[in-house]
Amino acid sequence: MKAVTLLVAFAAAGLALADGASTNTFADLGTVTVEASALSKYRPDTVSGATFTAEPPERLPTVVDTLTADFIRERNPTDLNDLLRWVPGIETGGTSLLVRQPGFFTIRGMGGTEPMFDGVVPIGRGAGLFMDPFMMDRVEVVKGPIASLTGGAGAQQNNNGAGGSVNMYLKGAHLDRSEVNFQENTSIGRNTWRQRGMVDANEVLVDDIMAIRLPLSLDFYSPAYTAAGSQDGARPRQQYTLAPSFVAKPSDAASFGVKSMFVYSDSPSYIGIPVWRGAPAAGYGWYESSCRKTDRSTYKGVMVNPWVDWQVTDEWLLKFGGSFMYSHLEQTTREPYTSYSVDANGNLIGAFLHYCNTGWWPNGEKYMTSGFSESRMFQQSYTAYTRSIYTLEELPFGFRNKFVVQPDFYYHGAGGFGGPVSRYGATVQDSLGWGWVTLLAGIRYDYFMENDNTQSTRNTGTGAVTTTHYDEARAFAFSPRGGLTVQPLDWLVFFGNVSQTQTPTLGYRNSDGTRPDDPWTATQWEAGFRVRPLEKLWFSASYFNIEQENTPVAETSGGQTYYWFDGHNRSKGVELSLSGDVTENWSVMAMYAYTLYEDCTKSGMAGEFERIPRHAATFNTSYRLHGFDWVEDVVVGMGYRFRSMSYATMRGAFVNENLRFDPSHVFDVNLSVPLSKFGWRDDWFLTLGVRNIFGEKYFDTSRHYYECFAGEPRTFEIGLRGRF
Repeated sequence: MKAVTLLVAFAAAGLALADGASTNTFADLGTVTVEASALSKYRPDTVSGATFTAEPPERLPTVVDTLTADFIRERNPTDLNDLLRWVPGIETGGTSLLVRQPGFFTIRGMGGTEPMFDGVVPIGRGAGLFMDPFMMDRVEVVKGPIASLTGGAGAQQNNNGAGGSVNMYLKGAHLDRSEVNFQENTSIGRNTWRQRGMVDANEVLVDDIMAIRLPLSLDFYSPAYTAAGSQDGARPRQQYTLAPSFVAKPSDAASFGVKSMFVYSDSPSYIGIPVWRGAPAAGYGWYESSCRKTDRSTYKGVMVNPWVDWQVTDEWLLKFGGSFMYSHLEQTTREPYTSYSVDANGNLIGAFLHYCNTGWWPNGEKYMTSGFSESRMFQQSYTAYTRSIYTLEELPFGFRNKFVVQPDFYYHGAGGFGGPVSRYGATVQDSLGWGWVTLLAGIRYDYFMENDNTQSTRNTGTGAVTTTHYDEARAFAFSPRGGLTVQPLDWLVFFGNVSQTQTPTLGYRNSDGTRPDDPWTATQWEAGFRVRPLEKLWFSASYFNIEQENTPVAETSGGQTYYWFDGHNRSKGVELSLSGDVTENWSVMAMYAYTLYEDCTKSGMAGEFERIPRHAATFNTSYRLHGFDWVEDVVVGMGYRFRSMSYATMRGAFVNENLRFDPSHVFDVNLSVPLSKFGWRDDWFLTLGVRNIFGEKYFDTSRHYYECFAGEPRTFEIGLRGRF
């Protein structure tokens, strides 16, 4: 039990310093091995988020971008937003608990995808802000409407799942060996510092039969915005994450286990700053905040996921799983001042027109605030599923077939908007192959029930309490998909897909008091090809078009906001990627996304504008030096992120040409040096790095034009990692 003892000792030391999901497959997703050569692997052998079965990514009719364990270790991201910014075409609407959809993501211009553990366990509102990537074996981003596999993701005022899905795969206990992996990183920048300590211990209790695993991370962080403005002197952030897991394999045919995650985070509140012509407005600096130094945001989360795998026959695999997820979110925040005044024709007037023209509010005051916000939310969800996978590789005439059936249940407690929702669903999918042609077809049925619920809200200005009663609502949806893969040569693949996601948007009210429950629909068609120029290097290119119809449109009357369903959005674009190994000493991952978003119900700039960057690109490379003794096996890495100009919005709508974000170019460099060069063990490494090496000042994410979040300044990082 040496691994467990070391982990407990590390946790105790970290807690003293601070005082002042799950898998649904039997595949080993949890081994973390630090090789002496340390060369990064950016392309996975198989992915499962697109089909529920492990498939090579090049053979899929859809696009799946994967951030591997090596990539996560090398980049050392601190949260899910920090990690997913490396996938072009993904945006988030602000990294604060106060925003409308905290921790949700926009994919291919279509918004609010809720991340999931293993594609079946939605993590809930806000939890995505606090997911530590160190706990994850990999993250798969499946592009395009995917409810035909996983079910409609948004049943409570969220237009979710139209652009894709974000699937996180937690590290899990494995039977390979007992080991402890250790990693420590210290980052320092102007008015900011961060200390992260991580341990990942796997202990084989009974050889080939039973094991436990205990990944742990401790994160202490002082953001740059707590060193200036009204939040100067705020207590740093502290976060603790633990993801214990257990696996048992009593026979060759059966295995079972449990995965879990426990998160506690306490951080200074931050809701961003206003923007004008690509820079902070109204007198704000890049790293300032209108919050008070006593304003805090806290999150407590628990996830437990038991699972069972049973290989009934050589062809038939049964999987059983369930989950419980609980979140407690609490925040106090003082927001930047806002004014959004328009006349009957929608023209800007008053103080807001003055701001759009000058970048200042009329009285010229700095740190004007729109009010004080305080909220507390409890949220819980339950999931249960059974999955049957029947595989036949030797059918008559050379056919092969893989048939998947999954019935499941999901309950989402009240939290945020609307009442509690129950979803009953069933997925049927078939993959039929013959020679170099593979056809994929599937359909999903979902039945939603929004239960009776009463919610009370308090106006922090007047103290008045408003009680809203949500009566029961029921709705259903069908989501089909189809895909084709043609591989005439080992190095050449053509692919295409057609898919549709339907999701009823519950929780709204019409002006006549009725509750609309018709589903919105998002339909995609996509075509592309993949080519392998080198043995372990793949290039992919695709064109996509997504039409989303029947989305809710807001209408304000008598001081109340009502909704009617007539929205029509379109997103189309091109995506390119290159990933794999150029040589045995050189790995690369490069991505580019061109995304054109259009609100088809409006004309001019209001209809077609850069709501998200039209052009986005990332580049990552890792190269192992060789040929000279003094640099042998030293690994040099570089990362680059580019985003073109985009506009700040109000409720997703175009406001004014002056409210925009300028293009940004962010470069990172890192170095990994084996300590064996200094007489130490060959499985320990010293890491050095610089993030945002040229000190680019840019906005990383935003909600409204007055809630824009600046990217981190230049920081220098030193770290140590190794294995016991």
